[in-house]
Amino acid sequence: MRSTSRCRPHRLSWRSQAMERVVLRHLKGSKASQLEEFPLEQFGELTIGRDPSAGIRFDPDKDDLVGRQHARIVRDLKDPYRFTLTDLNSRNGTFLNKLRVVGDRPLQPGDVIQLGAGGPELQFDIDPLPAMYVKATRLDGPVASVAETRIGGSGAAPSMAGGSGNAPGAPNGIGKATVERMIGETRNQGRRNMFAVLGVAAALILGVVGFNQIQAARTDERADADRARLDSLGKAQGRAGELSKQMQPAEIAAAHSGAVVQVDFSWKLTHRGSGGQVYHRLVPNVIKMRDGSRRPIVDNGRQMVPAYVQVQSGVEPALTLDANSGEPIGVSSRGSGFVVTSNGFIITNRHVAYNWQTWYRFDANDVGPIIDSRTGLPMMDEGGNAVVTRPPGQWIPSETKQAGPKGDIGDFQARVEYLYVRFPKDPTPFEASNVRPSQRHDVALIKVDAPQSLSYVTMEDTYDATRQGDAVTVMGYPGVSEEVITVIKSRDMFNREAQQRILPDPTLSTGNIGKILRAADAEVRDGFMTYAPSGDTYQLTINSTGGGNSGGPMFDAFGRVIGIYFAGKTTDAQVSFSIPIRYAMELLKIGDPTASR
Repeated sequence: MRSTSRCRPHRLSWRSQAMERVVLRHLKGSKASQLEEFPLEQFGELTIGRDPSAGIRFDPDKDDLVGRQHARIVRDLKDPYRFTLTDLNSRNGTFLNKLRVVGDRPLQPGDVIQLGAGGPELQFDIDPLPAMYVKATRLDGPVASVAETRIGGSGAAPSMAGGSGNAPGAPNGIGKATVERMIGETRNQGRRNMFAVLGVAAALILGVVGFNQIQAARTDERADADRARLDSLGKAQGRAGELSKQMQPAEIAAAHSGAVVQVDFSWKLTHRGSGGQVYHRLVPNVIKMRDGSRRPIVDNGRQMVPAYVQVQSGVEPALTLDANSGEPIGVSSRGSGFVVTSNGFIITNRHVAYNWQTWYRFDANDVGPIIDSRTGLPMMDEGGNAVVTRPPGQWIPSETKQAGPKGDIGDFQARVEYLYVRFPKDPTPFEASNVRPSQRHDVALIKVDAPQSLSYVTMEDTYDATRQGDAVTVMGYPGVSEEVITVIKSRDMFNREAQQRILPDPTLSTGNIGKILRAADAEVRDGFMTYAPSGDTYQLTINSTGGGNSGGPMFDAFGRVIGIYFAGKTTDAQVSFSIPIRYAMELLKIGDPTASR
């Protein structure tokens, strides 16, 4: 509920000097040195922003780091002297005493609020300051101590003069022996008093020493406790500082979507020697039985079926250069990528930019016979039936064995028909060129020549520090997302036809690191060596993306690219996978990328 009507600025007259009020002092920004006050008893909540209805309103033009409704101060209904500060999902964030506000944060007198990094600052106060915020009186002056007892004074003996009125031998006279005895008793009493005084002094000294030792021990305990509290506070502040640097997915999209591109590609397999296009051979779906009858090889109603050949590694599609007896080997599809340098270098998947170097996808229904590579006739089993097979699941065109043992360069190669890069909200693509594929993972480097400096992402190799459960954000162009179409009206007199084009717009998906997989690791505690057949990957809980998102960036909570999305897996559940960014960073280096590992 907006309550700006209860929190309008209020100037106090001399009659209301004792009235409690909330005071906001502007320290920085277009309103610097201004003061805004609100009666405490009427204060409910206060919105800060550039919106005309905001209680604390900033200049829409001068304070452009401030959102329309940037932050809110709310007073506790149960405790009138307690307040909280809330960020209203502002684009540039709200900071309290230099720490970014996440959720609700307690607000106390003297705290400084900043609206966006480098934005306006204002100090929150309550006047007069409530007693609960006034510090307790600090005891001052030295600790009382017991001074050493000094023993001194004269020890003169009493005078013994005879009275003039006393006659010799009088009964009250004191004899010599009596006088000596009295002097002896006096001396003994003096010694006893001196020993008593010394004993008391010694006891006092011992007591002071013991007290001081106890106080020292207590001081050490307090110091240890203070150090522990400071350590805990330091860790809390460090964690708060770390959290203040984290970005929301919307902030990541706003900052980096311009560097996320769509990659369209098409290629055909060709024969190096002749330059001719390569086809998957088709054969008639009929076979002559031993009894002279004819019947289909595969009972699927087709007149022609694909043929396969047996090689050392298994089964491959039978390849031919005859365009009249086969279907072309090639792919036209799309993926995603992201700009990594201002001069147009782009990272994507190898199975996007060099698609002929990855598994070729067949129709699962393309069942056909295995033929003899020399005669071209179907191979027969002992019963006289044609041997049939399903298409291979992991055939790589660039690695075909049909031309015999091959070295680094085989007899078959791909001819790139096109490789286009499309930027967000721009219907006109750039022609890209292949630069180099990774030899270690599903990563490739391509490039476009743009007329201006491009926005690019920051990459960070965190594979050794990333933890299970860390939040991640993936961006790209999955085929499952709805496309945005734009119609361009032509101004060309030689071609007045309106052009209908796709307007690229990246899709954002969020989730967590569900599992960290490593292709090969050192020995672990149980003595076993660990190994992940899928290679070094992050397994993600993201399942809202799919085909077409391959090659898109995976961001961590700080807006850094730490992975490349490349695959998904569906059984009774769905998970997806990302490649550690280190394999992309290797492609930007010259020399042996594995020398340091």
